[in-house]
Amino acid sequence: MLETQLAQYLQLTFTPGVGVVTFLRLLQQFGDVANVYSAGQTEVAKVVGKGVAGSIFSDNALPEVEKTLRWLNSAPQRFLVTLVDDEYPAELAEIAMPPTVLFMEGQRELLSGRKVAMVGSRHPTQQGIQNALAFGGELAAAGVTVVSGLAAGIDRYSHEGALTVSGGRTIAVIGTGIDLVYPASNRELFQRIRHEGLLISEYPLATPALANNFPRRNRIIVGLSQACLVVESAIDGGSMISADFALEMGRDVLAIPGSIHNPMARGCHKLIKQGAKLCETVSDILEE
Repeated sequence: MLETQLAQYLQLTFTPGVGVVTFLRLLQQFGDVANVYSAGQTEVAKVVGKGVAGSIFSDNALPEVEKTLRWLNSAPQRFLVTLVDDEYPAELAEIAMPPTVLFMEGQRELLSGRKVAMVGSRHPTQQGIQNALAFGGELAAAGVTVVSGLAAGIDRYSHEGALTVSGGRTIAVIGTGIDLVYPASNRELFQRIRHEGLLISEYPLATPALANNFPRRNRIIVGLSQACLVVESAIDGGSMISADFALEMGRDVLAIPGSIHNPMARGCHKLIKQGAKLCETVSDILEE
């Protein structure tokens, strides 16, 4: 996509009032973003209403566009992938609410090939940590990219496990702007993934750590992947949201069992009772 086309695409994406649903409705009606702007405000208002149309044809989003293009051009491993690009992951485009643009930094070749989401508690047991490290490393050694959310706990150790392998393959989907590190305790890991793996965010630069953004980013973690492995989770843990997304998207769900006395295993046990595949080794994932 030429920079002028990209700027127009970003302007529409960053326009207040234009979410994924409105964006897709405009593309369906006008074919592409350039046609939206060439159609004029009156025609666009027939599709999205006068208020949103007025916002689309204002300059309100231009500062965000300019900031994004400066970020994009300031380092060689930074890139943007839009929903209309050939490089946009096909499996992610199929989900109900695909991100309209993905901010990325790192090794773009990780977008292709086999990927498994690894999710779990932010407060894992020692056994959960060991499982995350071991499964992350063994999946990467088998040429499978580990996708997780760079949160504290299981996410962190899943990424670290993948990076223990030479050429370790891991993608971190974050719930802030791609220029922010959250949580701060993962700063060193964030920097490693920038250079050795791939960082992805759907949020504009400088977007802070807002509570609602983290469950939302889980749909991307799962949407990029062929399967979702729940390493360790309480029965009401946030990882259960990822498992629900996986079921809705038709992805395979696997869960590692634990002790019946471990409250952090009850979410996994619930999933297994509901039909998730009991996972004891990486071979179970590869067979699935």
